[in-house]
Amino acid sequence: MKANNEFQVIVVGAGHAGCEAALAAARIGLQTLLLTINLDTVAALPCNPSIGGQGKGQLVREVDALGGEMGIVADETSIQRRRLNTRKGIAVQANRFQSDKEAYSRRMLQSLMLQPNLKLLQAMVSDLYFENGRLSGVRTISGQIWSAPAVILTTGTFLRGKIHIGDVSFSAGRAGEPAANDLGAALERIGLPVMRFKTGTPPRVDIATINFAGLEMQEEDPETPPFSLWSKAERRFPSRACFITRTTEETHRVIKENFGRSALIAGLITGTGARYCPSIEDKLNKFPDKETHKVFLEPEGAFSNEIYLQGLSTSLPEDVQEAYVATLPGLENARITRPGYGIEYDIVDPIDLYPTLMSRSVPNLFLAGQINGTSGYEEAAAQGILAGVNAAAAVLGRTPLVLDADQSYLGLMVEEITTLGIREPYRVFTSRSPFRLNLRMTNAEERLSQKAFACGSLAAEKMNVIDARHGLLADIQRRFEEIRLTPAQLREQLPDFAEPLPASSVSLAQLLRRPDASPVEFSRYIPDIAGLDHLGLLEIEARIKYSGYIEQQEREFSLRESMQAEELDDEFFAAIPAAVSREARMKILAVRPATVGVLARIPGVRASDLAVILMNLRKRQINRGRGNE
Repeated sequence: MKANNEFQVIVVGAGHAGCEAALAAARIGLQTLLLTINLDTVAALPCNPSIGGQGKGQLVREVDALGGEMGIVADETSIQRRRLNTRKGIAVQANRFQSDKEAYSRRMLQSLMLQPNLKLLQAMVSDLYFENGRLSGVRTISGQIWSAPAVILTTGTFLRGKIHIGDVSFSAGRAGEPAANDLGAALERIGLPVMRFKTGTPPRVDIATINFAGLEMQEEDPETPPFSLWSKAERRFPSRACFITRTTEETHRVIKENFGRSALIAGLITGTGARYCPSIEDKLNKFPDKETHKVFLEPEGAFSNEIYLQGLSTSLPEDVQEAYVATLPGLENARITRPGYGIEYDIVDPIDLYPTLMSRSVPNLFLAGQINGTSGYEEAAAQGILAGVNAAAAVLGRTPLVLDADQSYLGLMVEEITTLGIREPYRVFTSRSPFRLNLRMTNAEERLSQKAFACGSLAAEKMNVIDARHGLLADIQRRFEEIRLTPAQLREQLPDFAEPLPASSVSLAQLLRRPDASPVEFSRYIPDIAGLDHLGLLEIEARIKYSGYIEQQEREFSLRESMQAEELDDEFFAAIPAAVSREARMKILAVRPATVGVLARIPGVRASDLAVILMNLRKRQINRGRGNE
């Protein structure tokens, strides 16, 4: 490099998006600088102490397949592992891990510190730096200029962040950390489309003041696979249980009597909040007839004495928080250690972004995470790795990485926020994707790793392991289809599968398609099964059990593709099929899309809604054809 302050990529912010962006750019080989306000809060978990969940777990797996770090760190710092939706299909099953918050941050910091080509610096960025009208780096609050041809902003909730607790408001990026007020003003000054969003956290309480007797316990599921193929096998922390309590009539009375003291309801907060994760007062305001709401008691760490009250996000005053927490069963004597709060912050409308996450307004400026209006650690991390890869591609003059919606939930998210824009914090759900049978948690490497290797974010030695794994999975799947057992063999060797006894020979694949069958039950015929990792076992099961559904989905894709240009008229809007969900109906009527292709991209229109609509339109086409005969 020409000087100590010159780099090839600069990343601003070391949250989940910033860490993945910086690691990706450095792994590709670019000299990378990661700037953060506080090195002690790298990859912090300021909200719920968990990684994963429905849709989010799939994103963590995609980050891992692209060469990212989140899955490894989540595995190695987990204190409880659960697989969600196990009674449903594999497409919507997902990991959710409770993490030790402090250990998660320390473990991610270790990865950053050990990464070649990456320098970390504690400093607050106040402005972008331009030379001859071209983005050339950033300026810190001390006046120092750090130069680079590409800059990635991953500012989280820090851009002109403002915390609200009742009628008390103060500037902060999150509790205990300063807001990036100068940088927020700078982005608005250069003409980026700035908007205002809101999120929040619930109170934390002292575990010693909770009575757990009678509360519903959620223990670890020992059959949960890890997120990553690369994390260390041994567990570093003991498992800790979560618990569930519920709001009561008294809880609701206390909150409703204090509606006027809520910063949100009183109108002190002007930013738009997340519809899928509302504050407790917002829940009671919008759903006044609901008698009770679940509250999850989640430990903050393996040895922490604080419990996170998931489901009680709030901007009510501290005295009201104390009053309503005391109405919860088991928390009658609970002592709040940290009050909940609402926070509003600047975002940049992602309609300004290319699918590469580069700004249309400022070439070589990339944005990732909450600055794009998304919510969640997982959404941020996934955008971060994409931004890091594409910032490196821009500097090196390479073809950027663009992921389609049928390839990944990351591709779906980026397509939706960059083409449709957003009016509320965006989060990923499996129901958003018509391709969800193909976007399984278990096949992320098959979908994405070759692309990551081509970009340089996934090392060659890892790609070699994945290639060998792909070959093994394909071979095992082939043998399941080819190996057959006669009725006599079935009765003798697999008596549990002999009722009812088939009239002719059956393949192992036919037997595995039975609801309770597992691949390990057939290891005597396919010994290589014993060498599969847990995710591989689930993937084999998914490929074989859901082959019929996947074929049906392919037919639905063909129908959708053939009807992209089908125009929607007043007759359609007047008689949207009754089976379409209420949310989808409202979104469709609000947008009134001109064609099926536009309708299919409306957030809130689920795959099941689209399938109903396509079949309805197809019937209309057939009926019109008959009328013309």
